[in-house]
Amino acid sequence: MLIPSRLRPLVLAAFALCSTLLATGAAATDLTRSFGVGVGACDAAGFSQFCTPVPTVALPTDGVLRVDFNASNTHCSAIIAHLLVDGVEQFASGALAPGQGTGLQDFGPIAAGVHAVGVQAEGVSGGCNTGSLASWEGTLSLTVSGITDADAAIAAPGASAEISTVVGGSPAPAAVQASYTRPLDALGFATLSGATYIPGNPVIPGNPVLPTGSVAFVDLLLLGGTSVDTVQALFIPPNPIIPGNPIIPGNPVIPGNPVRLAFWDGAVWSPVLSNNGALPTYTAGNGFSVSFTATSTPLVTGLGGTVFAFVASYAFAGFEAPVDNDAVNVAKAGRAIPLKWQLYDLGGNPITNLASAAVHVTSVSVACASLAQSGDAVDEYAAGASGLQNLGGGAYQFNWATSKTFADCRRLRLDLGEQNPDGTPFYHTAEFRFTK
Repeated sequence: MLIPSRLRPLVLAAFALCSTLLATGAAATDLTRSFGVGVGACDAAGFSQFCTPVPTVALPTDGVLRVDFNASNTHCSAIIAHLLVDGVEQFASGALAPGQGTGLQDFGPIAAGVHAVGVQAEGVSGGCNTGSLASWEGTLSLTVSGITDADAAIAAPGASAEISTVVGGSPAPAAVQASYTRPLDALGFATLSGATYIPGNPVIPGNPVLPTGSVAFVDLLLLGGTSVDTVQALFIPPNPIIPGNPIIPGNPVIPGNPVRLAFWDGAVWSPVLSNNGALPTYTAGNGFSVSFTATSTPLVTGLGGTVFAFVASYAFAGFEAPVDNDAVNVAKAGRAIPLKWQLYDLGGNPITNLASAAVHVTSVSVACASLAQSGDAVDEYAAGASGLQNLGGGAYQFNWATSKTFADCRRLRLDLGEQNPDGTPFYHTAEFRFTK
């Protein structure tokens, strides 16, 4: 394929940036992370050498799983470390003196997906151990593949856990941050973990078709949670978005409306909905804020190592004054109404070159009875229609020339070139009631 000379610098720059991202992922094929584990008060303290509960860390991998455990050097007696993978014991050490470890244990290759690694300590009589194990702690190190970063935290009853896969540098990869507080009356531990996948390569068994326009993937897991729990999460898209920065309109996104954050439920990609079914709150330059509860999609109990996809689309900040987004705008028919908005890509970067040809403003009649009876009067009009005005920094204005014949209620439809899954236009809307 021949590339026109005028486009070669742009194509080469995009290719170079893309290569940088992919190279970053390739260099991080095997990732090792260490986590503090332990039990402050064994359930059977005073009666048994086997300590419960069993602290567990779960991470995704596409085949590599190597595990290493080191007992704390503050122990006053030896312990035996039992290493479990997905609840099944795979290794038992000899007696580990304070500060000693199991050595690196290779449990791979293992099936692609999320795998939980637990450590159960068994006490050894001697030192301060007079016949039972009261408490223990140590460091669990996991080596996995297919991800570029990971974090995990274990929460005991009444304790909180926070995780983050945010890394520095430019370009910045996608990331997830999350927090969780374990109820005081809960039983055992819960583990909160997250991971950032190699660009374009999420670890999903079965290789499902990826969402159209997907640009990055992360993983979030709550192990041991219940339906009364809440996980607060912030999904941070890559910055800048590759490919396409700004995102070029015309690519349909799935699911619709348009959804910019989707998840794999084991069968299909579905839209992420926050608490009580609300669309995730997007903050330009930051990310998507989601509250996972018993009424979110997915449910908080459904975070079993869930893959989330960032789907390319505009981040529309809503209409600015004089148009009200949350009320019926009362306007005079025949006057030109200035429509003003801010536009960003998923990385929070302002879209500065929106094409005039991509912007269309229409309206359709709606029943006034279906709208709120109270309204907000439009207090600013324009001299006349002027097409699209680029105000700079991602700010735009379009003067909508209304008809003198408008004598009803209408729904404004701003089309920026985005599409629903079936190829129909996606509209940014506002409600109006016209007077003479």
